[in-house]
Amino acid sequence: KSELKTDNICQLHGLHQQYMNCLEQRFDGGLITNFFEYFNEPWSLVLYTTGLRSYGRKIRELFGQPNQPGEESISDKVCQIVDEDLAIEEKTKQALLEDYANSLAKRAIENRFFSYLSYNRYHLPHYATRNMA
Repeated sequence: KSELKTDNICQLHGLHQQYMNCLEQRFDGGLITNFFEYFNEPWSLVLYTTGLRSYGRKIRELFGQPNQPGEESISDKVCQIVDEDLAIEEKTKQALLEDYANSLAKRAIENRFFSYLSYNRYHLPHYATRNMA
């Protein structure tokens, strides 16, 4: 018999299924047979930490900031491409990846990510931090 942790389950409400390790695909593919066990696996602890939602909002804000005044943000570029055509060509994907790799957002997101892991290190001991490499 599985223990139901209601506080944890409440933390899941409103999260997109992609946060939950592609929940829908895994369920449809038969990889998830017991949701209680699935959400008690070590990877899922990050879903229950305080601040996950505000972390996600901050990351979206960072994607929305241009590298320099007058430039488009990564978010704006993606929206423009998707508005034009949902089938994105490989060269367009590569250009976006290069833009991101050279952006201030990438460094800021990485710093924010490692700060988040560091702050939650006691709850998330199985996630690598910058100092572990």
